[in-house]
Amino acid sequence: MSDLMRKYQMSKTGIWHHIKDIDLSDDVRKAIRSYRGGSKAEKIREWERAQKESDSILEHVDIRKAWPILYAALYWSEGTKSSFVFTNTDQKMVQVFLKIMRTNLGIKNEELDFMIRTCTPMNPIECRKHWSKVAQVPISQIRVNHNDRHNKSHTQFGMCRITLRRGAYQLKLVHCLFRGIADKMLTQTLP
Repeated sequence: MSDLMRKYQMSKTGIWHHIKDIDLSDDVRKAIRSYRGGSKAEKIREWERAQKESDSILEHVDIRKAWPILYAALYWSEGTKSSFVFTNTDQKMVQVFLKIMRTNLGIKNEELDFMIRTCTPMNPIECRKHWSKVAQVPISQIRVNHNDRHNKSHTQFGMCRITLRRGAYQLKLVHCLFRGIADKMLTQTLP
């Protein structure tokens, strides 16, 4: 179907309506079933297409002006709502969040508390080294909670939990940002 969609520039539903009543031999049916789940070449083409579309979308984005939206969205999806705690396993997400806090909000490393949640077979020392490098803080600033019962995870380096000490104002700020962004999104006509 994906080949037909590409060839005829039609939607999946449109193609399905044209082919749904075609009677196929067992050999042809078997050959078609072997393509289900997508081929490696198709997945590569989809990644290439997605990268081109992403590049086009981001071409004119001024990231210096986008930080409040990204900051609010990251916290909205990955932050605790009652105290200023941001948790994630993705190192780029953690790095972007920390860069915004340090660059745009003037947060210092001393104001941040890092705790890594790990479980077996993770090596807590290696996890501390990893997150120390990612967060650009001394390893001594990173605590570890190693618990096989409560920290179950399949990640390589565990979960990084960042708490902003005396973060009450920043929590209020991020709540106001995401409320304001949501209000603007819901009241304005988008292209």
